[in-house]
Amino acid sequence: MKMGNIFLILLLLSCSQLAALDKSSAYIMLYAQETSIELKNDHPICKTEYKINFKFNDENSLKLYRSYPIYYSYFDKLENLTVYTKNPTSNGKFNKIEMKDFKKSNASRGSIFYSDQIKVDIDFLGLTVGSEAYISYTMTTDELHFTDPMTFRYYLPIETLQYKLTIPTNVSVSFIEKNMPPNFVTYTKQEKKNTTIHQWSANQVEPEKSYENAPALFYYTPHILYKVNDYTIDGIKKNISNSSDDLFQWYANNIKDVNKNASEKIKILADSITKGCVSEIQKVEKIYNWVKSNIRYVAFENGMEGLVPREAEAIYTKRYGDCKDMSSIQFALLRASNIPAHLTWIGTRSIPYTYSEVPLKNTDNHMIAAYKNGNEWIFLDATDPNGLFGLPTDEIQGKQAMIGLTDSTYELAMVPVVTAKINTINEVSHLNINNNDVAIHMVSVLGGSFAGNFANQIHYLTEKEKEENAKGIVKSISNNAILNNYSFTSKEENKTPKTTFDFTIKDYVKEVGNEKYINLLLEKVFMNNHITEENRTVPYSFSLNINNPKTYILEIPENYKVTFKPENTSFKNENFGFEINYQLEKNQLICNQTLYVNFPNLLMPPEQFNAWNGFIKMLNKAYKESVILEKKIK
Repeated sequence: MKMGNIFLILLLLSCSQLAALDKSSAYIMLYAQETSIELKNDHPICKTEYKINFKFNDENSLKLYRSYPIYYSYFDKLENLTVYTKNPTSNGKFNKIEMKDFKKSNASRGSIFYSDQIKVDIDFLGLTVGSEAYISYTMTTDELHFTDPMTFRYYLPIETLQYKLTIPTNVSVSFIEKNMPPNFVTYTKQEKKNTTIHQWSANQVEPEKSYENAPALFYYTPHILYKVNDYTIDGIKKNISNSSDDLFQWYANNIKDVNKNASEKIKILADSITKGCVSEIQKVEKIYNWVKSNIRYVAFENGMEGLVPREAEAIYTKRYGDCKDMSSIQFALLRASNIPAHLTWIGTRSIPYTYSEVPLKNTDNHMIAAYKNGNEWIFLDATDPNGLFGLPTDEIQGKQAMIGLTDSTYELAMVPVVTAKINTINEVSHLNINNNDVAIHMVSVLGGSFAGNFANQIHYLTEKEKEENAKGIVKSISNNAILNNYSFTSKEENKTPKTTFDFTIKDYVKEVGNEKYINLLLEKVFMNNHITEENRTVPYSFSLNINNPKTYILEIPENYKVTFKPENTSFKNENFGFEINYQLEKNQLICNQTLYVNFPNLLMPPEQFNAWNGFIKMLNKAYKESVILEKKIK
């Protein structure tokens, strides 16, 4: 996928969290982007000139913003890069320093094993308080199935912001506005003899804010995507991105030769994997599990290799591949077993668009396989080595998928969000008081996405690392916790993995005279998790829905009786809530707690923030309540 300024914007906005700067520190005097669509060899190309002028007004800005990166990829051509600084001197004039030598490096990131993306590091020279820095360059691309969004807020205040888009009259372009406040920018349109010029401008633009637990940037920052619908040459119209039909046809053409000929090795492998299966759905599950367990996920971004899967036989031989490769071998194995499988394009949750509204490559960054079981699609994302068959992986829940049915037909389908009913963490803890220490035997059974995620977490850990992980879990309950014993279920049992912890919390019980005070609620999920940003209009994002029932069973010490147990309390609405009940049974005090969060798109809208804060307030109060035990008088 072409990253260009998209990745740059995300990188720079992450830097903005380091300091909240206004114009008195550092700001952008001018951010100008002029894009022109031109026809070259009867094919449209995009040429964009960038001009960015910085002003540095204090020492802090010199430390934070003394460098600037430019990214470009296989599909881009960087030209006319000019950089210089104007630095104040003692006589009131400016000393101009021009930079000519720029360091280029490969911009591999995170899980990307190899990327064709190039990073150009620009270090501003001679900066002092009052300096100015000027950057200009041109980026050219001939691939218009993706585009760089026009983004209207950045990591610093902008004095003047200008966007200009020049379109020939024989090229049709549409604009998709996202998160644009009313009267935020000034728009003009000018028609000339052979071109149409669109311009957007704004002054005194505040920087984009950062928010706790916010969705990805493009869910809320103001921006416009332009797409080239079609162009006309000699009276013949040629489509590029009129609709999702055009995008699919481009995708289908890219992969038309992949796995074209049946491989005998793949057929033999498919037969061995599915041996003994008595149903088609069993075969699908067996193949999915084999791929995620035996093909290592290694990401590649290298020109068209970032778009086109490799042959299944090559992936089987190498035993590694990226998301497209893992989809390719699943597709080939299923087809070799006479099971209809479909290559599928999809965006992760870092991308807010659907193909229906944005039929561009911008909408996706991932490929999986899909199988239809009756009327229900099963999405096969083998990049997660411990994903659970039948459940979508975390990063594609709630996203729209483009499923290739044939070489010329496709279906758009929504990936379901796993509900709290399925995503469960059931916990039972037995508590025994010894003097003022408490010994705890805690058993947790995980279901749904939590089961896969936990198995994935411990999959590559050594026994020593597992022990350290277990110590970390009990320490998260109390700093005074001492781990005595633990066990994790094996990888093969990850559909419902179970964890067991035996640990002691020193001095957990508070003793005053003849009374002992103990808080039975060991794990305080969401405690103090208020939403505090004033006038926040950005949704609050959850990674998963959750249903977390807990039972705490306190063995009442001999010669003690319960003289106070907290009142039962609850808060419930459609999307989140809790309930805590105490009951006394013979020599045990039992506390049952349920806690759930269940949003259909994993986003809490701002209109629910007040209700959420009320929920947290009641939950905090309940978390602070203790049981009182009094020593019996003989």
